[in-house]
Amino acid sequence: MSFKTPLADQMRPQTLDQMVGQHELLQPGQPLRQIIDQHVNIPLIFWGPPGTGKTTLARIIAKENAYPFEAFNASIDNKAKLTARINQYPDQSFILLIDEIHRMTKTLQDFLLPHLENGHLMLIGSTTENPIMSIVPAIRSRSQIFEFKSLNEQAITATLKRAVTAIYQLTAAQVDDQALQLIAVAADGDLRIALNTLETIHALNPNQISVANVKKFAQQQHFNFDKKATKHYDYLAAYSDSLAGSDTDAALYYLAVLLKNNDLPSVVRRLREIPYTYIGLANPQQVTQIVVAANQAEKVGMPKAKYPLMFATMLMCLSPKSGAFDEIWEKLDQDTAHPNAHPMPSYLRDMHYKHSEEITGGGLMESPFTAPYQIAQQNYMPKGLEGRRYYYPKDNRNEQKLGAQYLKLHRYIYQADYPD
Repeated sequence: MSFKTPLADQMRPQTLDQMVGQHELLQPGQPLRQIIDQHVNIPLIFWGPPGTGKTTLARIIAKENAYPFEAFNASIDNKAKLTARINQYPDQSFILLIDEIHRMTKTLQDFLLPHLENGHLMLIGSTTENPIMSIVPAIRSRSQIFEFKSLNEQAITATLKRAVTAIYQLTAAQVDDQALQLIAVAADGDLRIALNTLETIHALNPNQISVANVKKFAQQQHFNFDKKATKHYDYLAAYSDSLAGSDTDAALYYLAVLLKNNDLPSVVRRLREIPYTYIGLANPQQVTQIVVAANQAEKVGMPKAKYPLMFATMLMCLSPKSGAFDEIWEKLDQDTAHPNAHPMPSYLRDMHYKHSEEITGGGLMESPFTAPYQIAQQNYMPKGLEGRRYYYPKDNRNEQKLGAQYLKLHRYIYQADYPD
């Protein structure tokens, strides 16, 4: 018995020119396009929503390089399967697509690293999770990361029109353009969903793709055909911005949208990170409470997780805020761009090797624990940055208190008066 090839596979692009969307990544002159055109063998990580062409592009890259293509799913496949994939090509480079690479275990990562180093395989990782947060540094630091965007409705509609013409051979009289637009809207940027939906509707109504047919199918599937579905990253951004803006009601609304769309992991990650960003020293105790609540939500899972998440969300909004860390990092980023231009005092250098004191002066500093107040009045900053201030407290009560202590210490250590 033979099986019919799914429409999504029949419509899968075979060349770069046939790719739908991702023009910012693939137009000539862009870094990813140059990597492909010049056959640069470097690990790649593609991240973004489903159905945006990540797997398709991996296959095209394999074809462009004339490499064999192998796929591995990090969420369900094991080390034995990965070993078998690699052993198939003992003397030949090949493309290895690792789907859901954010789920890769440490054992698999350790096993894979030597093969990345020697160029045996060209890794392409695919993930819907932000790799900065979800992929370990060992893999991330060896890879070039490219973000895929959701496809717009025009691109999806155009692809659906090609499908009904080329695959189903329907005439313009048999296809209502508005029906295709409704399918594109409901797909919410996921071309695979759009093609699967079209395939089902055509199977039920082989001679006519009409608005009525689409609406009937939509009602059976419980998705809303007349408005856009959840814009995942937009709602995450709105949630984060509402937390930063201290709007409790808006933050709770966006939290509910995210949880009803099964995105507990993204909410938990946000609440582990943004308290330090948005609250920081303005309310350190509350930062701890929020992070603990987020961790608890992850442990209990939905539906009960909504309670600690509501608790954390409201604490985030009601707490005093501070953007001091971002401002501090901006200054640090500038000053550490060329660290060799600012040599550290020799007495701060490592003293845990033989003759370190004679060679570098390492360890010849005044001990703060033998000085008055256990604070030595000596410079710790690199050359050219003596007395440099990075922290300027915000106008909340807690930071004003901490800021006074910070400034008192700063003035005492450097024996000078610096402006507030």
